[in-house]
Amino acid sequence: MPAVIYRGGRRIIVKNNTSAQGARVGWHLVAIGIAGLSATPAMAQESDGGIVREARPSKSVEDVLREEHTLFDNRFSIEPSINYSYSDRSKLALRGFLALDAIFLGELNLDGVETHITTFDLNMRYGFSNRLELGVTVPFVYRSTTYQSIGDDLSTERESEVNVDEAALGDISATLSYRLLPETSTRPDVVISAGVRAPTGKDPYGIGLREDDNTNLIVPTELPTGNGVWAATTSISLLKTLDPAIVFGSLGYTYNFEESFDDISASSGDQPGDVDLGDSIQVGFGTAFALNERLSLALSYSHEHIRKSEISSNGSTRKVIDSDANVGVFNIGGTYALNDSTSIVTNLGIGLTDDASDISLTFRMPFQL
Repeated sequence: MPAVIYRGGRRIIVKNNTSAQGARVGWHLVAIGIAGLSATPAMAQESDGGIVREARPSKSVEDVLREEHTLFDNRFSIEPSINYSYSDRSKLALRGFLALDAIFLGELNLDGVETHITTFDLNMRYGFSNRLELGVTVPFVYRSTTYQSIGDDLSTERESEVNVDEAALGDISATLSYRLLPETSTRPDVVISAGVRAPTGKDPYGIGLREDDNTNLIVPTELPTGNGVWAATTSISLLKTLDPAIVFGSLGYTYNFEESFDDISASSGDQPGDVDLGDSIQVGFGTAFALNERLSLALSYSHEHIRKSEISSNGSTRKVIDSDANVGVFNIGGTYALNDSTSIVTNLGIGLTDDASDISLTFRMPFQL
């Protein structure tokens, strides 16, 4: 009968293989992937008349690789997903002066903006080999923003609310990933990626404004679903198995190409100009645990620093005030494998900086063909 032993967090099935003549005895070891299995491909070698084989990682480990790194499976996969994010911003504006160091004379205005963004993504991946993979993401974005204002005609009792929504295609992106170094006992798995983002969504430039009955409230006539410019991305990610955990980290950079537009002003009439969106740097790190062969849990933090944007018009260039941002998000994610080809992925993002969404929730169902 086969024996089961545990070694380094792995369950090993040992089979006694005896020939009909009883003259030769070999041992076949089959490693069954569980929590903390290495992400490296299976290997086989001849040893003392037997074969030692290490099976592919468990489905839960594969799900961790797909979400936090790159799986490099020689199969085509489709990953439909839905993401919802919510943010609430309030701003107090004082227009006037302070009399006698105690009495404020002027206009008091409190504005609030609630933003709901729902993104339907279709992500397609194909692994050409155990080192090269291509991914394409097609998003459809629905945005709904509610603008609120208090303080019309210097009155704190008058309040107005206007809702603006938009639904359209977002910016399509493609990424090519290459495994530079496979994981060993002394070094992590290293993957480099390069990608491009196309301005297929509605750009935010030249969108008109309209005034509500509350003269303090001015809202856009429509909302953008894209950035409006081409962008190139590059990144490097590392993953290491530290039984029983998997640790990972990444560093990326996004370069936005300067683009010319027929109208960059919200006022009436066309005002042509050039827009140079600020480049961004992304960093992330975290850890994951494969709780069993189908279920995994991941904790991570991601941070993105976005530089100020610049606008050039009529021969002058100026930086856009308050266009830089720091987006920090703490993520709690989990995956569950329904079968060998289909999984359910969830992620909860909690914004930790003023520029991040208050909360974001993602559901994804990758399946392989």
